[in-house]
Amino acid sequence: MVSKPESADSSSDKKRRKTSNSNAVDNSSSNAKTLKEDVYMNTIAFEEQEASKRSPIKDANLFHATCDELRSIFADIAKLKADSSEDAKQKIAEKRIEGSLAFVLLKKLNRLDKVRIREGRDALHKEKLRVDSNRLQLQNLLYEAEHLKREVQRCYMFKSQDEEIELVPVEEFYEQAPESVSRPEQTKADEHARRIARLEWELQQRKELDAHLKELLTLKQAVEKDIVGKTERLDSLGPRLRDLLIATRPLQEALEMPIEKGWKTRKTVRLLPQPLYLLYANVTAYGEACDHLLTTSIHGDEEEAKQIAASGNTYESEAHCGRESGSNSHDRVDSDNDENDHDVDRGMKKRHHRGHMKTNLAEQRREKLFKPHPLSVTIKIRAKDYSSSLSPDSPGPGLSLTFFYLPNMQVVTMNIALVDFHSVGAAASDVLSTDSVLNELFCGDRGEECPNPKIKYQLQDLSIDINQLARMLKERNLGSPFLWVQKICGLEYISTAYTCVRGLDVGNDNLETGDKLHETIPSIIHSVRARWEARLKLYKQIHDLESKMIDTSVNDEHGHPIRISSTVLQWSSISFEDYVSSGVAGMFLEDSIATASDLYFRAIVIRGSAKLESYICVPCRYPDASPLWSFSLHWNGKHTSVSNSSVREMEYWCNSLSALEHSCDILPKQLKRAMSCLDIYLETEGPYYAPAEFTQDKSFLKPFRGRTRAQPFRIAPNGSSSLFTQI
Repeated sequence: MVSKPESADSSSDKKRRKTSNSNAVDNSSSNAKTLKEDVYMNTIAFEEQEASKRSPIKDANLFHATCDELRSIFADIAKLKADSSEDAKQKIAEKRIEGSLAFVLLKKLNRLDKVRIREGRDALHKEKLRVDSNRLQLQNLLYEAEHLKREVQRCYMFKSQDEEIELVPVEEFYEQAPESVSRPEQTKADEHARRIARLEWELQQRKELDAHLKELLTLKQAVEKDIVGKTERLDSLGPRLRDLLIATRPLQEALEMPIEKGWKTRKTVRLLPQPLYLLYANVTAYGEACDHLLTTSIHGDEEEAKQIAASGNTYESEAHCGRESGSNSHDRVDSDNDENDHDVDRGMKKRHHRGHMKTNLAEQRREKLFKPHPLSVTIKIRAKDYSSSLSPDSPGPGLSLTFFYLPNMQVVTMNIALVDFHSVGAAASDVLSTDSVLNELFCGDRGEECPNPKIKYQLQDLSIDINQLARMLKERNLGSPFLWVQKICGLEYISTAYTCVRGLDVGNDNLETGDKLHETIPSIIHSVRARWEARLKLYKQIHDLESKMIDTSVNDEHGHPIRISSTVLQWSSISFEDYVSSGVAGMFLEDSIATASDLYFRAIVIRGSAKLESYICVPCRYPDASPLWSFSLHWNGKHTSVSNSSVREMEYWCNSLSALEHSCDILPKQLKRAMSCLDIYLETEGPYYAPAEFTQDKSFLKPFRGRTRAQPFRIAPNGSSSLFTQI
């Protein structure tokens, strides 16, 4: 029982001793660490102090001497290793100690060198910082000096606002200003005082003017109020006047006084471009004065024309700058194309986009070039004294000529349409085709050449062939740019192509460049009506021939009917290519008498086994030029004018008729002559062939005459009858 507390006390004593021992160990270890750190720091401080005191050159020499000593120690050790005696081993141990001391010395020199390098780097960094600080201070000083210079310069250049005020002259100031303001005894000697006095006088005058301005503004407001009241009163009268005008419309119709229509027309006429305005004004005046069958009208989008007139950007100004904008857009397209060529790596999608953009720009420029003015002028020219069984409800058919103005080209085009006329028959319809009815109205004017020389360069800039101009205009329903159309609109160009309009065969009129519009318009209107009436007569002849409404069994050219034995099998229209391929009209084609713009027909006449093919060329300028007949006779072979003189005489006899003298029945008379010539040819040549197929039923004196065996194709009067004689 007594021993237990004793054992407990002993165990507690042991714990106390262990704790005290552990604390002592910890304190000793921390003291050792502190001592080691102090030794390291002291060593570093000592070496830094020693490095600053010692000479680097001497340390370098010592370093080289130590290296040489190590080399000699290594050489001695190598020699001693060759000798395996105990003395050699003892010397090797001594050499090793010497070498180790040399290595320790090298390490110390290396540490000193590192210390010097670190101190030099730190010194260099401090010097750089000092230099940068000085440089920054220098820049600040320079900036401040420059700022001060600018402020000084600004002070030198300062201008007071009173210098911008326009003061009255000095003499006028002394004359008008009171002496209380001018103070001449002070201001004449002192320039500054004079300046202040003049400013005071200017301020006084401006105050008076401001008061006067307020009075005028008050008066202006009163006048404006009066104007507004009167305007409202006039506006209230507008509906009443419109109602009154509507109520008087029956009276206007009864008295044939279209007052309201005239007002609307005059408003629209002001929106026309200059060429169409001149055309409308002159043609309307001529129609009212001299030609009641001539009417004019205006068509198109009036709102768009009003916008153009209101904006001030007229089509003429667009035409003036169209070339420049076109060239700029062309340059943009080229630059885009060049950039596209250089950036091939950007991908096919981007190249496709650039090409599509280029196509859109070119198409926009082309559409802008061919864009007409929104208003157009239509002229209707009707035939005089015309009546036809084909169209009894339209006694006076006419032509509708619609004129368009292309401002970017500065040219007028014309589109043709038929009025109150419906053509019947395939062959006859070609006569009144709107594409050719006015071709070569004047010699050489087919509407295919560009009248304005600058159009060639505009089309060339858009990569368009000049020969495609007529086709592109027709695709847009703009018609053709005839030269006489430019003349009737008052447009004149410096071009050699314009000489083709000089000769006017109709009425023997001459259009010269200097003619006035009031002299030109009647001549052109007369030429158009003459061409239209001639085409109507030609249409009736061809329609009657095509439908076989003409009696071709009798030839009554001289008033004595002569029986015709041959019959007409067919009358049809052919193309220019068919006419050329026939091979019977080489003479007309070589001399350019027959061209692609003319009309071509074929008539087939038969009698028995003989067949006469007639190829007829009706010139575009009919009736100024007569129809030309060419024959191909098929009987005992093929005979043409080249191989047979009789066929050549037949052609001469048929082509000897003049269209001007027989404008109403030239083709039937020529056809009857051709049929009679075929009968004479067969009746004179037939007896020489067996069996005899044709009997003589014509009267002629001699079947042949002369060496050429000329046959009696000409009809000559013989008393109360007619007979055939040689030409």
